[in-house]
Amino acid sequence: MGDDVVDYYRKITLGGTGMIITGDFPVTPDGPIRTDTSFTDVAVSGLERIAEVVHRTDGRCMVVAQLNTGYIGKVPSQRQSPFSKNPTPALSEKEIKVIIECFAQGVIKAKSLGYDGVQFHAAHGTLLCDFLSPYANKRQDDYGGTVRKRVNIIREIVTLARQDAGDFPILIKANCTDYIEGGIDADSFPELASEIENAGIDAIEVSGGRYDCLVRTEEELGFRPVPGAESHTRINSVDKQSYFYPYTENLHLSIPIILVGGNKDVEHLEKLLKNGRVDFMAMCRPLICEPDLPNRWLLGQGKSISQCISCNSCIYDMIMNFSNKHARITRCLYKEDTEEYKKAQKWLSSWVENHKV
Repeated sequence: MGDDVVDYYRKITLGGTGMIITGDFPVTPDGPIRTDTSFTDVAVSGLERIAEVVHRTDGRCMVVAQLNTGYIGKVPSQRQSPFSKNPTPALSEKEIKVIIECFAQGVIKAKSLGYDGVQFHAAHGTLLCDFLSPYANKRQDDYGGTVRKRVNIIREIVTLARQDAGDFPILIKANCTDYIEGGIDADSFPELASEIENAGIDAIEVSGGRYDCLVRTEEELGFRPVPGAESHTRINSVDKQSYFYPYTENLHLSIPIILVGGNKDVEHLEKLLKNGRVDFMAMCRPLICEPDLPNRWLLGQGKSISQCISCNSCIYDMIMNFSNKHARITRCLYKEDTEEYKKAQKWLSSWVENHKV
């Protein structure tokens, strides 16, 4: 855990964010799942530093560790992606059990390191997202076939984790839409969300999108098909903001609902909160652009809208750093690096054509 990462979380805390959900920590290493695979294989030395710096900087701020798998090269059901030459093979039940154990270990470890909770990343085409989606999960065993069975992997992780972690808060980030025919959509999401609550989850963050949908046209999707589908670009008017909010209309949950996606104008967000359908507002790109945005809004300084222009150049910056030996904190290229910003926009515009098969 590098000093630059710790310092970034300190800046976000100083900026007035009430609860920080980290970038996702893998609970499994990249590569095939083995019977002896364990969370300890990938646990990052110094993870406790994030929790420590957040709580030391502002004791009112909470920090939640987001958990995900590494890239394991398998999915719930064999599937051919429009961006892959070969189909991805399906997981065996034994491999699923190992993954469940690794997630449970991750929950227990996060509690021991001083985090205030965990969040399962089950959106945007992650492995858990694939289990929840009828588009990606065609299994006919205990982990697929009905909505309840698709949620079983979440239920089993929660049950196993709580044996040691007790009532430690467990949140989830889940798709309300896959933007794909046969996937999660506005009609099926309420039932899925209810099953997720029944699985023992303490709060749900409503998000959406997966890379497979990017082969559809802008007219079909209603937004520009560039990486990533969960982060719409060109949000230049209020009606384009908070684009997952309509999917909360038919939710009837007793757990808190967190809304992410295009949340940019504090006046607009306050109106949505007063409607009572959602409990919390989440942001990512606006905080990359302005780490002190919550305090700026609180003090009434500047404009009510974030300086973030929703260009997704930060996604390019993040992805380009995956293979960089000296990876840096993801930046707002629009504000900090004009030349890289131009490269990012070219990359975004050509990504689909360059990667689909």
